Amino acid sequence: MKLMEKLFNGRGYIDGITIINLKGEILFTAKFNNKLMNAPEIQYEVVGKKFLEVYENLNEETSSTYRAMTLGVPIYVENQVLKSKDRHEIRITSLSIPIKSGNSIVGAVDLSVDETNAEAFKKDLMAIKEIQLSDVGSLNMNAAAFENHRVGTLKGHERIAKYSLDSVITNNREMKALKEYVTVAAGCDLPTLIYGETGTGKELFAHAIHQVSERRNRPFISQNCAAIPENLLESILFGTAKGAFTGAVDNVGLLEMADGGTLLLDEINSMPMHLQSKLLRVLEEGTVRSVGSKKEIAVDVKIIAAINEEPLKCIEKGILRRDIYYRLSALNMNIPPLRQRKDDIPLLVNFMVLKHNKTFGKKVKYICQNLLEELSKYHWPGNIRELENIIIHGISMAKPEQERLSYEDIAMKMEELRLYDGQNKQTDMLITPLNEMVQDYEKTAIHQVLRKTDYNVSKAAKLLSVPRQTLQRKSKQYDLI
Repeated sequence: MKLMEKLFNGRGYIDGITIINLKGEILFTAKFNNKLMNAPEIQYEVVGKKFLEVYENLNEETSSTYRAMTLGVPIYVENQVLKSKDRHEIRITSLSIPIKSGNSIVGAVDLSVDETNAEAFKKDLMAIKEIQLSDVGSLNMNAAAFENHRVGTLKGHERIAKYSLDSVITNNREMKALKEYVTVAAGCDLPTLIYGETGTGKELFAHAIHQVSERRNRPFISQNCAAIPENLLESILFGTAKGAFTGAVDNVGLLEMADGGTLLLDEINSMPMHLQSKLLRVLEEGTVRSVGSKKEIAVDVKIIAAINEEPLKCIEKGILRRDIYYRLSALNMNIPPLRQRKDDIPLLVNFMVLKHNKTFGKKVKYICQNLLEELSKYHWPGNIRELENIIIHGISMAKPEQERLSYEDIAMKMEELRLYDGQNKQTDMLITPLNEMVQDYEKTAIHQVLRKTDYNVSKAAKLLSVPRQTLQRKSKQYDLI
């Protein structure tokens, strides 16, 4: 039920069910089923007919139901147009799920909601982007995320680089050298390997390389190799030929789609070894062969690979081929983690505050020194992404008229990070007495909530779920009121 609420935006119902078999025959439908419809004028029986004959505007590549059978994963589509013979077309939001019998796919079921007259359609379109893999549960895959990687549905904004070299904000000498190296990497067709911890900005540099290069007006396509199951990644990268497996259709892969442009393969160490071997052939010969095809297709693609573990360690662990590493790392960029370039923190914080003032409609103009000092003491295992998360929290806690962002605005969040951070567990926790740590955390938490409630002790006590008298006593003890 949770999945249905997510997919259909809390409506709590569907108004269409269709089940088809591998032959494309409709076994059951609620869309035009007299026994399930209240409208007396509907007299259109389609059970037993071919799905693609009933919906004349669809084919095997444009039908989400057929694609679910072909690929063996759920397919989610918004605003899909259905047009059946002698009837007006309708728009539906649709979730198609493959049906298995044993280890074989035998058909697909499609669940849909009619969007033809839905005023909230645009909101629905944005809401689906928030679905996470954990919400999909037993479906084993985020259908919306998979749709983003389907070649046939790549939109214009998904095929261009969003960031430029100016997007790399830094005062750090090493980072400035990397920015200069971007022009070197962009000036030739050799593959490029970008190494950096999670959250350091690998994808941003990849976008910048494409934007600086002569390929800037050609496609830029990004694929996270860890986001797609191994058995599907090959089809997505190399494409499929009709008949390659049950229900397979001719479909171009990302390598062919990126022809003339750039393909970013993120987390290349998550790619299965046999696919690394196949990718090596593309790098060496410049040709692609679809799954199930004997035909070689020439492609001109700039490959940028990103990796979040040290490449040589990945080779030792057996998750990265040595030969493909040598091929990819002719041009090599190592992005330093934020803990090694803390001189960038003031500049980054300033940028993030300006950015998220707009997000929350706030008016923060100044950054207090105590905030920058505390941020510089932390070692940022999550790098820039973690820093931005902290600043977002601080801006969200700021009062509408507040002009200064101080450490108090992020104190509770920072204490949570330090409390659960392994490094500090092994160092600071051994040095600082437990009772002092508890008191510091309690003081910070109380102060945060008092500020949020304009020092209304009754409201603060209610939020903290403690008696008012207890909060009054502790607030005075810590000189907070």
